[in-house]
Amino acid sequence: MILRYLQRIFAPIAIAFLAWFAWESRAELAELVQGAMPMYLGIAIALWCLTHALAPIASMLIFNAKGQSVDYRTAARIHFENLPARYVPGGIWHTVGRVAAFGNLGIDARNLSTFVVMENALAVATAFVLGGSTISVIRGLDTWGQIAALGALVGAVIIVALPYLLRTRLLKGETELSTRTYITVIAFASVYWIVAAAAFVTYVFAYSSLAVQSSPLESGAAYLFSWGVGFVAVFAPQGIGVFEVVAAELLRDTGSLTSVAALLAGFRLIILVADALAWGIGRLLRLPPAGSETAR
Repeated sequence: MILRYLQRIFAPIAIAFLAWFAWESRAELAELVQGAMPMYLGIAIALWCLTHALAPIASMLIFNAKGQSVDYRTAARIHFENLPARYVPGGIWHTVGRVAAFGNLGIDARNLSTFVVMENALAVATAFVLGGSTISVIRGLDTWGQIAALGALVGAVIIVALPYLLRTRLLKGETELSTRTYITVIAFASVYWIVAAAAFVTYVFAYSSLAVQSSPLESGAAYLFSWGVGFVAVFAPQGIGVFEVVAAELLRDTGSLTSVAALLAGFRLIILVADALAWGIGRLLRLPPAGSETAR
């Protein structure tokens, strides 16, 4: 009852914050379009929209493996409905909104906790492994190469240790995820991050003024690693500032750190536009209302 009430009042609040964020960023959006090749920006937006089609797969796999049936359409509806919540201050409300919606399907608190832990832990671990390992190979033993290698190692440890931690600390005798399901979730998480990195690479190469001479592979790896650093920087909501500075340090060539960081910050506007489009597409498709199916 409480979850349904919170969900009803939360959606309009989230949408209001999204609209306000877009309005406040209107000047930056105009400048973003004027200073880049629009075709590349359009491709970056389309690629980020694609990440939203991939994101519900992990929740579907996790809940189904736990014996609680959630099909893709329901998981997608919940994901799309709660996209505006990303812009509510705090950085956690997209997760909170989805947890409330899944709870309305009858999924119990322990399985919801498993989902939240797995989603967040595997997100940062996969980003670190993919991004950190690539950067360390490209850059070798310089300072950032060593830091990236350490990040990749931390990510690998999380991936290996997570099933044990879930089994002993959270599930405690409940149905465990099979190794096959766990590997499948990691595989989809990897595909998600590869598409997200491709969106960032497309954005970077839309700007002739962005003074970088990195390969697409290095640019994508820099995005993943920088996102991971921003994620673990709990003092910075959604990694704001931290992501941009780390990515700029990894990618800048002749440009100054501040100028490159400022331009890279524009990628958040690409994400804003893609999130708004994905939310609108979800509304137009009229996917089954969240909660229309009961988890078994």
